[in-house]
Amino acid sequence: MGVIASTELYRIIFQTEIIFQMNLEQYSVEAAKDFLEYNFYSEGPKGRIKKLIRFTKVEAPSFTFYNLGFGDWDDITKTINDFVITNNRDAERVLATVSATIVDFTDHYPNAFIYAEGSTISRTRRYQMGINKYWKEIEPVFDVFGLTENEGFMPFEKGMNYLAFVAIRKKVNFISEKMEG
Repeated sequence: MGVIASTELYRIIFQTEIIFQMNLEQYSVEAAKDFLEYNFYSEGPKGRIKKLIRFTKVEAPSFTFYNLGFGDWDDITKTINDFVITNNRDAERVLATVSATIVDFTDHYPNAFIYAEGSTISRTRRYQMGINKYWKEIEPVFDVFGLTENEGFMPFEKGMNYLAFVAIRKKVNFISEKMEG
């Protein structure tokens, strides 16, 4: 890549800012100072329900990853309930919000491996359906791997069934555009 001449105006744009705009409605989110927890409220026919997303660092013998925990916040037990079925008729908006927190989390932890597995088979399948649906937007920004029963982790492919997922943010690619003016 050549040196940008000071007399020409150039605009450097992060690829993620261009591509990872799925134009899906999301909830407003509050992030913890360390960006390991995020919370928001789901709103629908079942009321206003607090949701919590937690990235928990796990030190494995060969590498470190962050487990993505997500569910309804239980004020009594002070834990995330990831088995409850809220049925607030906002699943797409909730998943879009969780996806946005993954992007934000990887803005602060760009080398983090994120492990995600549903608390049930049907929830894992729901996550997979979301990845499939938005693969065109996800693939330029994240390397995604699916866990198979026989082959371990392999690069994500549409049409395959997986037990869990790992995602890592791709290294930043820049697009340089000469601006007229």
